[in-house]
Amino acid sequence: MDSTPHPSWISGLLVLGVVAAVVFRNMRPQKMTVSRFWIQPLILVVMTALVLWAGEQLTPPPIGLVVLSIAIGIAAGIPLGIARGHHSKVRPGEKPGTLYVDPSPIVMAIWLIAFALKYAVRFLLPQAGPGAAAATDGFIVFAATSVLVARVVIFRKYETMVKA
Repeated sequence: MDSTPHPSWISGLLVLGVVAAVVFRNMRPQKMTVSRFWIQPLILVVMTALVLWAGEQLTPPPIGLVVLSIAIGIAAGIPLGIARGHHSKVRPGEKPGTLYVDPSPIVMAIWLIAFALKYAVRFLLPQAGPGAAAATDGFIVFAATSVLVARVVIFRKYETMVKA
């Protein structure tokens, strides 16, 4: 019996490690500079693109289904991001150019569920085929879009507070 780990399990463990780090980091209030405020969403967008690209390399799905799934993910993520941004607590820090952002357990739960659904379909239902796998791309895009849009709304709130 071959004891070498299968590449899909290795990538799964890497994703699990990244997810655990993101969850741990985001479950407490964060003090950050304005420039650092944009690093996490940027990393999330890059990670989302890499996850989508890697998934397409494993089992190439119909491109139309991928585009549709991504469009639905974006369309669903925008209103959630706007709502989350409006309900997030943000306050200026003591130093100019710093801010505090309180954690959002609901957003973390949505993000975790999106990743769990995507990987559950890919790992537990491999016989579902590339079409089903492509359909799950929308879950990841939904999560990334909601985080990015929420950051834009939160930043606008911060700018309004600083100008006041």
